[in-house]
Amino acid sequence: MTGATRRPLLSLVLVAGVLCLVPSIGFVGSPAAQLRADSRVVARVGAEYTERQSPRDADIPFDAAAATGATVDVSFKKRPFGILRYTPGNGDKGAMVQEVIGKSRYPGDPQGQGFAAGVKGGWVVKTINGQDVQTEDFNTVMDLLDDEVADPRFSKSVALALEKQGGRKAQPAEAPMAITYATIPGYEWKGEVLGADWEPAHR
Repeated sequence: MTGATRRPLLSLVLVAGVLCLVPSIGFVGSPAAQLRADSRVVARVGAEYTERQSPRDADIPFDAAAATGATVDVSFKKRPFGILRYTPGNGDKGAMVQEVIGKSRYPGDPQGQGFAAGVKGGWVVKTINGQDVQTEDFNTVMDLLDDEVADPRFSKSVALALEKQGGRKAQPAEAPMAITYATIPGYEWKGEVLGADWEPAHR
């Protein structure tokens, strides 16, 4: 094969290689462009919350109706509250605090509100702005709280889950928000206490 023949063949190989890479470039209609578009319309909703905030081995099952112990009233001025994760009770009823950001970075830091108010893992959400939600459907409680720091990666799955569910279970409660938490007598919470040196994972 002559040098003149090899050159056109080499050019064809290079062109084919570039075309293979096109889907990863952010052209309109490409998967990359669609992902960026999705990231602008993320909703903080209860639908598939437990898919996004995966359960941990340390999560101990509970009955929300058993939260008949001491109560604590907390007022949150704005969202987010600094509570990273909630879990549903048996039968997907009620919501329990599992992880609280372990510091307030500056005065008035919204994500330090839970820490500043002394919110603890193992507390069950009893009322929201006076509405009894202790044994409400978990997704309803999460929609009322609207307290999830949304991850753009889940925007598409959230939209599909909402469509399947038929929309939100409830509209977000108005802030400032008064929340009463209740404890479960004899319940032993074994979750992780996030210290002052906690930092969010890089994704």
